Amino acid sequence: MNSPLFFYHALTMLPLAGFAFYDYRHHRIRNAALLAFLPWCLLYIPLACSFCSWITFPVILLHCAMGFLSGFLLLFSVSLATNGGIGGGDIKLTALLGIPFGASGLMEAVALSCLSALIHLGIRKACKRKPAGNIPFAPYLFFGCMAVTLLWTVP
Repeated sequence: MNSPLFFYHALTMLPLAGFAFYDYRHHRIRNAALLAFLPWCLLYIPLACSFCSWITFPVILLHCAMGFLSGFLLLFSVSLATNGGIGGGDIKLTALLGIPFGASGLMEAVALSCLSALIHLGIRKACKRKPAGNIPFAPYLFFGCMAVTLLWTVP
C-alpha cells in the first residue's frame, strides 16, 4: 500500500474510534454520524484513482461496491439469523467501511473483529461466571480495521 492510501486508512481510524467509544458507552451508532462519515469513505475513490491510471477506474469502483455490499450483506444476514443480535448501526458502519477496505480487506477486519469479540466474551464469562449479555460491536470493528491497516503495511 502506498503511503497516501495508508495515511487515508490511518485517518479513517479516528472517526472509527469515535464510533467505537460512542457504541461502547451508549450501545448505538447514530445515523447522522454515519451520514457524516459517508463523504470520507467516498473520498477513497478519487484518492485511489489518483495513484493509478484512469483506465482502472471501473476496477476501483467495483472494488468499493463489492466491499460495501459484502459488508452490508454479511452483517445483515447475521442480524436476521440472530433475531437482531447485530444492530442496524453496526450493519451500516460495516457497509461504509467496505468502500475503502474492499471486500477482502473488510472480511479480514470482520474476521479479526469477531475473533476478538469471542475471546473477550470467553474471558468475561470465565471471570464473572455470568452470561455476557449484549456487547457493542464497533469497538471490535475498530481493532479489526486497525489490525488490517497495520498488516497491509508490513512488507
